[in-house]
Amino acid sequence: MARILHISKFYHPYFGGIEDVARTLVDDMKPYHEQRIICFNHINETVDEVVDDIPVTRVGVLGTVASQPIAPHFHKHLKRIIKVFKPEYIHIHLPNPLSSISLQYIRGCNAKIMVHWHSDILGHTLFYPLYRHFEHQILKKAHTIFVTSEEYREYSAPLRKFRSKTTVLPNIVNEQKLQPQPQDEAMIARLREGWGNRKILLFVGRHVNYKGLHYLLEAEKLIKEDCVLLIGGEGPLTAELKRKAEGRHRVFFLGRLSNDELRCYMHAASVFVFPSYMKSEAFGVALAEALYCGLPAVSFNIEGSGVNWVNVDQETGFVVPCGDVKRFAEAVDMLLADDALRTRMGYRAIEWVQQNFLKSNISTALTKVYGRGEPMVKSRKEGKLNVSIVLYKNDFESVRRLVNILHQAPDVRDIFLIDNSPKRDERYRTLDVIYRFNDINLGYGKGHNEAFYYTFREHVPYHLAINADVHFEPSVIAELVKAMDHDDRIGALMPKVYYPNGSLQHLCRLLPTPLDLFGRRFLPDRWMSKRVARLELRHTSYSHPLAIPHISGCFMMVRADSLRHTGLFDPRFFLYMEDVDLTRRLHQSYQTLFYPAVTITHEHERGSYKLGHLLGVHIVSAVKYFNKWGWWHDVERERVNEATLWASRHLEDNSAE
Repeated sequence: MARILHISKFYHPYFGGIEDVARTLVDDMKPYHEQRIICFNHINETVDEVVDDIPVTRVGVLGTVASQPIAPHFHKHLKRIIKVFKPEYIHIHLPNPLSSISLQYIRGCNAKIMVHWHSDILGHTLFYPLYRHFEHQILKKAHTIFVTSEEYREYSAPLRKFRSKTTVLPNIVNEQKLQPQPQDEAMIARLREGWGNRKILLFVGRHVNYKGLHYLLEAEKLIKEDCVLLIGGEGPLTAELKRKAEGRHRVFFLGRLSNDELRCYMHAASVFVFPSYMKSEAFGVALAEALYCGLPAVSFNIEGSGVNWVNVDQETGFVVPCGDVKRFAEAVDMLLADDALRTRMGYRAIEWVQQNFLKSNISTALTKVYGRGEPMVKSRKEGKLNVSIVLYKNDFESVRRLVNILHQAPDVRDIFLIDNSPKRDERYRTLDVIYRFNDINLGYGKGHNEAFYYTFREHVPYHLAINADVHFEPSVIAELVKAMDHDDRIGALMPKVYYPNGSLQHLCRLLPTPLDLFGRRFLPDRWMSKRVARLELRHTSYSHPLAIPHISGCFMMVRADSLRHTGLFDPRFFLYMEDVDLTRRLHQSYQTLFYPAVTITHEHERGSYKLGHLLGVHIVSAVKYFNKWGWWHDVERERVNEATLWASRHLEDNSAE
């Protein structure tokens, strides 16, 4: 098993050929290797999430220049992930100038760099000379260079000096994405009927210059057979293309298609048109997908591009001289007019893709590079629950006692100690736990996220995130698991919590307002007592189960599937407010439950009231929270709080009767 970090420009569910390839590679290696992904986001916000049980960090961007996302904080996040994850391999998809430059300035990284070369950079005459040196350096440092076709390897100028360490790794068709579904037949019939049962020419792809859509619109004027031209996808040229197509009675723009729509359109169509004309189109994933669906294609002959390998002239369709719109239109007419030819080429297209561009074709190449033994070993233990404890300069004996208590609970499977301390404590390795020393203080939420990833990967149903300063009987775990098993609407829950002196901690809370948080810290108690009592639901007896929008992070049991749906701890919160943010998101779709049938003890030192720097951290987190959800105008907060207050009072009134 190897640790592999993938660097892609974007990642699923972002739509694109390279993104599909990246996801397919990750899926193929998932059973055998530990993987993480870093990519760009489409907005100026960095998020850590899980996609198909693989952790993904999407770095916020300010905008795009020359097709390159501009992300000032990308280097910081890449450095952090490399330091924590310690990858043995870094699989970077190029072209992606910012990422490749950033990777070259990470010190102390011993990972082997695997460059996945999708295409040369063409057409950027001002930008490319500035980047050429860095491109050469990343290729020089690369352990292996994957190219998508033999043709591209032979004709690519940047790869010329590095052919000895290149290997062909063809882009492949995602069979699962195109697998026919029971409802497809009816949907295909509706599509054909909706377009007047005329033969359909289909294009799918980004609306950018090298895709050659201007050639396609010119060729459409010359096509003699009765048909409609349907153009799927979006891009920077969409508006201009629509203007050019104004008044055309058989040209229609479909916009971005879902996987279901794409699959059905490909089976409803008669011919796939692929007018890309530059070597920037190095392969043509959409073209291969169309052929896999039995859709013959018409494409241009692009010297040095793998497109000529994907679509075989006279076999799977027609390949015509590049830019020759007349020959393009004639080839389309030939296919539309001859049903037998179209059928024969469609069958040959399916066979060709099955022979060359399915998952089995890349597995062998990946195995040669990354190795492949037995699938990753599952936990030795049986249990429904993983537990994580984030450490920072904790007392070892206290942690050891807590670990012993957890091992006495039969439902506990694996215990994760995520150590953010400045120095490693080797004594933790003597415990029966999965110990991870980060050599960096990730913060509370990010620390637990590291353990959540394992829970997702091993398909463990529940996860318990706790502080190191809690104490409880092992039977508490069994009761909480039983409650979660009984009601799948519960996304998260917490028990009743006491101080060591036996007094109750009022942790059943509403969503806070700015006055609630800042007032209780800086204003006199006599001014804030009523607001604090309302915030902490002190009118209740804390004796009945109650759905509340804020569960304390000191002892939070969560359902793994609910985390997959709502996302993990927001990485923007270093410490404090991360539990409010997470349970608020969980509360939107699930019950977040106070469950007083069991109790625990929590020392709860309230560090921000004692240490000045922690107060600063708390204030920063509060500002981030209100920037995210709203300061004074927060309609959801008002609605949720009123509903919680009504439910709590109703519960107390009924119990009094």
